Amino acid sequence: MERARISGVLVAFLFAAWALPAFAEETPPSPEGSPAVEPASPAPASAAEPAAPTSSPPDDSPAPPVVTRDVRSEVPNLAYAYTAHGATAKSLGAMAYGLGVGAAGQKGILGGGVTVWGAPIDRLTLVGDAQRNVFGNFAPSFAAVVRLLGKADEGWSLGALGKFKVEGFARPGGLGTRPENPDEIESELEAGLLLSYGRDGYHFDLNAISGFGMGDDGEIDGEGRLRLGYDVARALRVGVDGQARVRVNGPQYLPNGKTWDFAGGPQLISGRRASSARSPAGPRR
Repeated sequence: MERARISGVLVAFLFAAWALPAFAEETPPSPEGSPAVEPASPAPASAAEPAAPTSSPPDDSPAPPVVTRDVRSEVPNLAYAYTAHGATAKSLGAMAYGLGVGAAGQKGILGGGVTVWGAPIDRLTLVGDAQRNVFGNFAPSFAAVVRLLGKADEGWSLGALGKFKVEGFARPGGLGTRPENPDEIESELEAGLLLSYGRDGYHFDLNAISGFGMGDDGEIDGEGRLRLGYDVARALRVGVDGQARVRVNGPQYLPNGKTWDFAGGPQLISGRRASSARSPAGPRR
């Protein structure tokens, strides 16, 4: 815009410098004795006069920033540990998974489920999950991850977790069914703090979670979840993910029949980086 204005002023100045000497040379000499007629000087340009129409000004607004997201970091929960940063605002994702559990003195279990997540606004990620859990029962859950500090893959981030889950639609004789109340639907509320780190290919997630049973038994669990990962290639991340749990209050109804248990295993995550241009808020001129 400024270049166009300077050019217009320069062209007008050159035209005036060429036209005024030519006009003075073409003025006929006045006869002797008669006063010389001064050539009329051009009227000075008024600042109020509108400028001559020019072509539309160039768009000098800044170009929209390019946002690069790692799809592997967009998943808020793969198996056990949650990420503290959650997903990117206005994003939506889903995944299907399988699980297997085997231990001494415990019946082996094969299961799986589907997880759907979305971030309607910045800092808030909603997660819905439906699975066949380690008790062998259908266990839906709903969680909310709130990012308090930091961002994904930019160092440390801190978040909070709130979760409601159903322990299982119990059936008589089913694995994990409470003997005293075989037809009761057990539910649990969980709350915890989430800590994550991601930079230079290294990834770390640590969760401290407390669970409170909604039944009459007054069950309280304490859980620690940990995930470690490293990007061995642009599209491949390897790591481990697990949890340790202890029954703080209530009967011993953990899958192994004890007051504590542990589960974990290796992880292979394949994904890629996606880039998108995000327009700044507000109208562009």
